[in-house]
Amino acid sequence: MAGFTATPLTDNIGCLVEGLDTSTPMDGPERDALVALFHKHLALAIRSPVLTPHQYVAFIRQLGEPDPSDTSRYHEPIDIDGFKGLRLVSNISEGGKTIGQFGNDEMGWHQDRWTDEAPPPATALHGVEVTSRGGRTGIASLVAAFEALPAGLRARIEGRSIHFPLQVNDFEGALDAADIEDPALFRKVPLVQCHAVSGAKFLFLGARRILSYIDTAPRITGLDKQASAELLDAIYDHVAKPEFNYWHQWQQGDILIWDNRACAHRREAFDASERRLLYGTPIVSSQVLWGGQPALAA
Repeated sequence: MAGFTATPLTDNIGCLVEGLDTSTPMDGPERDALVALFHKHLALAIRSPVLTPHQYVAFIRQLGEPDPSDTSRYHEPIDIDGFKGLRLVSNISEGGKTIGQFGNDEMGWHQDRWTDEAPPPATALHGVEVTSRGGRTGIASLVAAFEALPAGLRARIEGRSIHFPLQVNDFEGALDAADIEDPALFRKVPLVQCHAVSGAKFLFLGARRILSYIDTAPRITGLDKQASAELLDAIYDHVAKPEFNYWHQWQQGDILIWDNRACAHRREAFDASERRLLYGTPIVSSQVLWGGQPALAA
């Protein structure tokens, strides 16, 4: 039996895990139980002490392979036995230089690496330094949101794909008249997909307005830019309904891990005078969390 307790956090998404020793390897039953909870609830909030970078990466590797990409273009990388992919999500400055990335601003609903051919099946964060208020992480179930789609909105997305510009910042509108079927300019994926493990249908939204000044301007098959924006506004308004969301108020040491394909996430702003440092790890492959399979069209 697994040596931890599990408590659902909402009706549609999220589970609190307590009593798991995150600093030592899980045994087989523990990992199996944790994976089953992940698939059932799509997001896990695991109470943990603050781990060293080595301990945290070792814990994550029991669930999948974290993105190994060198983080030096964002911040000074932490070398963990040759692994330099640990993200520092932080607003902390030392010597006039920010030690991490993403600051303290609000971030809109999105999925990580949405233009990748195979986006990470999961993303995890670890709270090393957390704020006293603000800075919550919101997770939305795109499974529950799909299941509860109003009939009119469901009909509007039936059989359509979403086209993501590979050039995220198109401030000049250079892509307005571009061919959205051009694979050199846009990544095309079905708006409705099937989970490779559970078979559940979910919406895949990628990202639209991440920060106040960034509109990624995805397009919908068969619609012009304005009609695409109107449809996406309607979908995002639906996804943002409280019944599909869990908002995580960070405690120091927490590990938050969610299904990056079947969930969207966002962050609320926080006071810039407060220090915040999270370790972040997109999990780019996982036999246990995604079965090593691509997302399937619905």
